[in-house]
Amino acid sequence: MAYRERLTLSWWWIVVIAGLILSVAIVYFVYQPPQVAGAVTLALVALAAAVTMAGATRIAVEPSGLRCGHNVLEPSYVGDARALSAEETRHRLGRGADTRGFLVTRFYVPRAVEVTVADPADPHPYWLVSSRHPEELAEAIRRIRP
Repeated sequence: MAYRERLTLSWWWIVVIAGLILSVAIVYFVYQPPQVAGAVTLALVALAAAVTMAGATRIAVEPSGLRCGHNVLEPSYVGDARALSAEETRHRLGRGADTRGFLVTRFYVPRAVEVTVADPADPHPYWLVSSRHPEELAEAIRRIRP
């Protein structure tokens, strides 16, 4: 495998979520019996963990193509791959966006890679994929092209 990345929340987002859970837990422990407060706190922790895990996306460049979650772009359809700066990424997600583009983006990852699709029958002219290491991802994508 040429490249693998898992997009998960940054540590500071986890601190924010933990702070929110702690504040709710304190309120419940003050006004409710300990059993109720403990159950609510455990439920919130489980919910936060489930949402965090469900929101994580795996990105991999394999011999079979570019894999983003359950979606695969086969090597024969991979065009050029270009690492974007944070500013270019914001532009491609805003006014510079093509509504037909396929997006695998996360708000907590500021940079991305733009991969053109070399299949005229594909309705998506490009894939925009968030990455914490866009230069490495773009290079790995270029290596699998035929």
